Amino acid sequence: MDTRILQEKEYSFGYDVENIRRVEEYVVNNYPKTQFRMSRGYGDDCINYLKIYDFKRDYELNELILACDGEGWFEE
Repeated sequence: MDTRILQEKEYSFGYDVENIRRVEEYVVNNYPKTQFRMSRGYGDDCINYLKIYDFKRDYELNELILACDGEGWFEE
């Protein structure tokens, strides 16, 4: 049985479509599909929610997320 403590991170995004797409692209290209969950609202062009399971410190992803403007929030 795997007894590692997993740290999850959740992010919710606003209206900054260009930067949100960069986050989406980065996660899809750098994380296994079993390590994240993305949600897209009905009719939306890009994701509005991202959850990363077993989060490791990823400075590049953090910078991409911080560059997103809008009504987003993230959980520390």
